[in-house]
Amino acid sequence: MSKNAVTEDRLDPRPGLIATAAALLLTGGISLWGWQNLPDDVRVPMHWGASGEVDRFGGKTESLITLPLIMLGLGLFLAIVPRLTPRRQNTAASKYVYLAAWIGVLVLLTVIHAVTIINAAGGDLPMVRIIMALLGVLFLALGNYMPKTRSNWIAGVRTPWTLDSDLAWRRANRLGGILFAVLGLVLLLTAFIVPVPALAAIALAGTAISAIVPVVYSWWVWRSDPSR
Repeated sequence: MSKNAVTEDRLDPRPGLIATAAALLLTGGISLWGWQNLPDDVRVPMHWGASGEVDRFGGKTESLITLPLIMLGLGLFLAIVPRLTPRRQNTAASKYVYLAAWIGVLVLLTVIHAVTIINAAGGDLPMVRIIMALLGVLFLALGNYMPKTRSNWIAGVRTPWTLDSDLAWRRANRLGGILFAVLGLVLLLTAFIVPVPALAAIALAGTAISAIVPVVYSWWVWRSDPSR
């Protein structure tokens, strides 16, 4: 087997690892700035409810290290997982949706960390609205790449039926991609307009529909696929 064939059989984690390193450097710099500028007794918002109101606060150290540690663990986990699953060649062929999710989540966490520290230092940025807008971008990216995936165990609409039928995989991921793209567009258009409780309801309902409908549809397609 040639060197190129071996490479194509595995998802290359280097773009995700580079993005992880960049995110850690950026959040580390933000944390260093926060350590120097936030008072020791500061109470930092750590979680927001559906109404957009803060429902949990954390201390200075917790707020400065939690998200960077999560990003470090996420990067290591996502780098290892493709090596532990079957259908590696299909996983490599589906790299764009995997990397879009990986990098998109890193961007989301980095912005959340930055806004959290800025607000703790006296800023007044609309955290929930910013998160919803970023989720909109992430859903649009995932929606674009999902129809281009091939049957694998870690990226796309993965059900017993899509893993057993290429036809079910293609159609379910095409539908899932459309639903995710529509949800992403709606979130982008409404993130800074509608009331936060309504925005949260849109995000929750849209995510549920985008997750459940393709699963049911994959079963329906699988039933009619003679090659399953």
